[in-house]
Amino acid sequence: MKVNIKTVAKKAGVSIASVSRVLNNYKGVKNSTRKKVLKAMADLDYEVNAVARSLKLRKTYTIGVIVANILSSFFSEISKAIENVANNNNYNVILCNSDDNPEKELLHLKMLKSYRVDGIILTPTQKNREYIKRLTNNTKIVLIDRLIEGIECNSVIIDNELGAYIATKHLIDKGYKRIAIINGPTEIFTAKERMDGYLKALKDANIPIFENYIKTGSYKEESGVKLTNQLLQCDEIPDSIFVTNLDLALGVLITLKEKNLSIPNDISIISFSDYNWARITDPPLSVVRFSISDIGKVAANKLFDLINNDKKEKASIFKINTELIVREST
Repeated sequence: MKVNIKTVAKKAGVSIASVSRVLNNYKGVKNSTRKKVLKAMADLDYEVNAVARSLKLRKTYTIGVIVANILSSFFSEISKAIENVANNNNYNVILCNSDDNPEKELLHLKMLKSYRVDGIILTPTQKNREYIKRLTNNTKIVLIDRLIEGIECNSVIIDNELGAYIATKHLIDKGYKRIAIINGPTEIFTAKERMDGYLKALKDANIPIFENYIKTGSYKEESGVKLTNQLLQCDEIPDSIFVTNLDLALGVLITLKEKNLSIPNDISIISFSDYNWARITDPPLSVVRFSISDIGKVAANKLFDLINNDKKEKASIFKINTELIVREST
């Protein structure tokens, strides 16, 4: 026997309209009615025709998420938080990994557009500005972690400059003078802001800025290894290093251990962001802490506000607060 909405309604002992309201997640449906309908659907092994529903309602009940590096704990935690909010809204998530590659990012954006997702949460590479600008005309988009210059778009970012400033100032207050930075590529918004905070702290303290202490690469562990080795080749090695993310910091810690350099006796280390392993390194790592999961939660909730509200509102930028956590590495 073919199971359809009428069969479900008869099995549940409710009207067809009530089943429809449950399927389409309408507010105001009695909890007892919802339970009857869901039980009837389970008993009858009834599955919603998602394609038919999306054509009728002009909604796919799907959002797309594009992150820069799915292997990073940072983006994994953000993605998990987004999925939790999406599930609470009875939405599915298509998760894409750009690897910070503009060509992959563009392919993912076009794919998500062709699937007619109801909205997109994006960590932009900065290289597909014109396409994203056009996309915002008819697609709900929330940016995370980074802004795109010249595009008004709802965004959730970390207070990067202040976080970098308080990290560098902490090293200054501890008496360090030869303070290096290991950073991501400065064409990326986060890296640029963290560099600005570092430089501002040095200038405010009248500490000279040495170009050979400023190292930039990718936001990956192997880049941390490479850039630390470069710093150790300086005529006078730095007495402290501000590392702008924990993937880089892991590379720094590995390299210093291989070189038999003591932290903090030979070099002090402070990093941006805080994961569980930062507390159990030897010594435990001083960090700038912020809530990673809040980035995903705030971004997802903002996206669903946009999806459920057809009114055009001015784009807003939400900043996640940072705080200094001092441990033995400084």
